[in-house]
Order: sequence, then C-alpha cells, then structure tokens
Amino acid sequence: MEDVPIIKIEHVSKVFDGKEVLKDVSLDIKRGEFVTILGPSGCGKTTLLRMIAGFEKPTQGQILLNGRDVTDLPPYKRPLNTVFQRYALFPHLNVYENVAFSLQLKHVKVSEMDKRVMEALKLVGMEHYSERDVTKLSGGQQQRVAIARAVVNKPEVLLLDEPLSALDMKLRKEMQLELMRMHKELGITFIFVTHDQEEALTMSDTVVVMNDGLIQQMGTPKHIYDEPINTFVADFIGESNIIEGIMITDRLVHFLGRDTICVDDGFGQNAPVYVILRPEDVSLFKIGEGGNVNWFTRGTVRSCVFKGVHYEMYIETPTGFMLQVQDYDAKNIGDEVYATILPDNIHVIKR
Repeated sequence: MEDVPIIKIEHVSKVFDGKEVLKDVSLDIKRGEFVTILGPSGCGKTTLLRMIAGFEKPTQGQILLNGRDVTDLPPYKRPLNTVFQRYALFPHLNVYENVAFSLQLKHVKVSEMDKRVMEALKLVGMEHYSERDVTKLSGGQQQRVAIARAVVNKPEVLLLDEPLSALDMKLRKEMQLELMRMHKELGITFIFVTHDQEEALTMSDTVVVMNDGLIQQMGTPKHIYDEPINTFVADFIGESNIIEGIMITDRLVHFLGRDTICVDDGFGQNAPVYVILRPEDVSLFKIGEGGNVNWFTRGTVRSCVFKGVHYEMYIETPTGFMLQVQDYDAKNIGDEVYATILPDNIHVIKR
C-alpha cells in the first residue's frame, strides 16, 4: 500500500460555461508529502483542489484515493478536510465549540471529544483560548483555529486553499514555519494551494506549477528553481533574465552577441534557444578593475536600487537587452562593467 499514491488524478478535465479550466491533468501524490500547487490566478489550481475535496466533479477523468475511485463520492465521505482561504468559522460558537463541531455531528463521546479538541488546539498553540469568542481573535489566531478544526477528525489528507493570503507578511512567514512543523508532527499528506512562489519554495516537498489549466512542471523546489522547463516557469518562479540565443553546438551557446561556454547539450547545432540567467548568479566587474575576467557581455549600469539584502541593478548591453543583476556590491550609474557567470548557472531551453 505504501507504493500506491494516496491520491491519483487521472486525465482530469473541467469545463465551466464552455471554458476548459483544467485540461487533461494527471498527478500522483505520495502518502505523507507536502505538495504545493502553485500558479497565477485563474490557472485552475483551486478548481483542482476542490475536485480532490469533492466540492466539484470532473467533466472528464477520475480521482482515486488509496486506490479507490472517489470521483463521485461526496466530500463528507472522503477521509480529508479543507482549510479555506476565509477560514469559515462559526461566529456564534467559541473556539472550543468550533473545533468540536464535527465531532458532535459524529456523536463522539464527550470525554473523547474533549481530549481530541484540546490535542488539536495544543497542536496549533491555541489551547489557552478554548473559551474565546472567535470574532475576538486576530487573523492568525482564526487561521490556527481553522486548522485545528480541520485536523481534529484525523484526516488522511489536509487540503489548504491559500490559507495565508489574508495575513500580513511577518505573520505569514511565521505560519509557514508552523505549517511545516504541523506537517511533520501529524505525518499526514498536505496539499497546499497558493500563488505565492516563496510559500511554495519554503514549505514543499513537491511543487506543482500550473498555468492555463495545465501542469507546466513538477518537482522539488530546488529542481523547479534551478531547472525550469519553459519560460513561464522560469519567469514565475523567482526572477530571470530570459534571452534569445542560438545553441552553436554542445556546451557552446551564442547570446548577447557572444559565444559562451555552458554545460547543456543535446540541442543539435545552431538550434534556437532561450538562455535563462538568474540575477543573483551574475557577477559584475568594472572594466579595468576586474583583471582577466571570463565575461559573457559588457554593458553600462543604468539603475541601482538597494533592496535590503542586495542591490538590484540593470545593465544595458550592446544588443540593447537590459540585464537584471542582484549583487551585494553596488555599482554607480554610468559605470562600464563586465558581466560574468559560471557555466553551471547558465540554463538553456528550447525556443
């Protein structure tokens, strides 16, 4: 059973009002994984989550849970719970009553219910707020109560639909760490939906990048960041310089007017490609001060802005391309510079 994906999505499509919002999506999710479905608004990620939960039915395809077809099974018969973006707490019930509500519906004994509710509240750090009116809680506290209510039933899968989007930046970062801790303690499968790339890269075992109803790429956060499969992923995950080039031959690419050594191969000869350079991987040397540097382009510094950790600079190259660079050392506007990068940090994809 361990080898069987806890959730298997097979060739799922969904049509709303004649528009196909999911297009033949297939996805396996392993037991105990923290999976993040990432993409811009309207890409189909929340629709996919709602179909896993049972709130929507696929137009085509099927969804398997523990090897069992649950495509037509209602939400209350699926061993999973959902934490919604707006929390959906009952305002007329206090914290304890909100978390206990589903257990009361199942006629769980009072002693068992009390034990499970307090365990759930302790997990989210809210055990001292059990009698508090939920309308008197902060946004972060309400979110913790919503998570406690979702895990009190001991689901096999926890679905989280952009639950951090209403929080301020500091609290959002704290809750990212809290969710990672809860995932480790509970040992269950988390499926998290967000449009925030930082959340996805910070928390996930696996990231599923979606756009236009399709899965663009899936893999570990590091793999997705280091090896984007297309220009959408490269541009959406982090920041990138995406430059048209020609793959001259294996491990030699022409871009920005020069031939540059890289590590990519298998494209054939004189193949049109995109060259992807992460701004933090580019180093700058003032012309005349860098010694014998192995540069891929030269240019003129056109802007330099302090971003708190690094300086963000734009370098105008001889081809007119504005190269984005992130560096700890500032350059002056108007400086003539060489730009260098290690061959390992040049990523080439088909154009």
